[in-house]
Amino acid sequence: MDKTALLVLDVQVCHIEGLKSALDTTAYLSSLSQTIVAARAAGVPVIQVTVSFRDSYADASPRNISGARVRAADAYKESDPAVALHTAMSFVAETDIRVTKRRVSAFHGTDLEVVLKSLGVGKIVIAGVATSGAVLSTVRQAADMDYEIVVLEDLCADSKRDVHEVLVGQLFPKQGTVMSSQEWTAQIAMGGK
Repeated sequence: MDKTALLVLDVQVCHIEGLKSALDTTAYLSSLSQTIVAARAAGVPVIQVTVSFRDSYADASPRNISGARVRAADAYKESDPAVALHTAMSFVAETDIRVTKRRVSAFHGTDLEVVLKSLGVGKIVIAGVATSGAVLSTVRQAADMDYEIVVLEDLCADSKRDVHEVLVGQLFPKQGTVMSSQEWTAQIAMGGK
């Protein structure tokens, strides 16, 4: 039986600060923290994925629209404290696995697939920001890589609520299972993954 892993995408200072006008970030971070604690208690590996670029931007191509925007804004540099995990994630355990990405998807150009295969993971549970960015790209790529996918709808967030609703209501169910964090934590507490 394949193992399950919880992927927590881009819960960084800069992203959470950017969501404050669209989301109760305190409640979001509290729910996310509770889910991470429940995952650890159930023996589910937690993988914290963040995005940043070398200070020289050698890995942010100007041909890539996102890369060009990052360069123009002088943002997302590895040395910038804004790219750190949000302070609410300061309880990250030594057992949590850290992955740094340079693109939107958690898979592209990272060692995430090697980590998942090494752990025997065939099912990934996804939480994080933004629903229309890292979550969408990671879900689509994971589906193409034949992973079983669960998206925790209440633990994915986007500055555009209507876009979030379309993705969790219409697109993600075509790639995997969409459920609440409460449903998933109840499931793993009873021995399911």
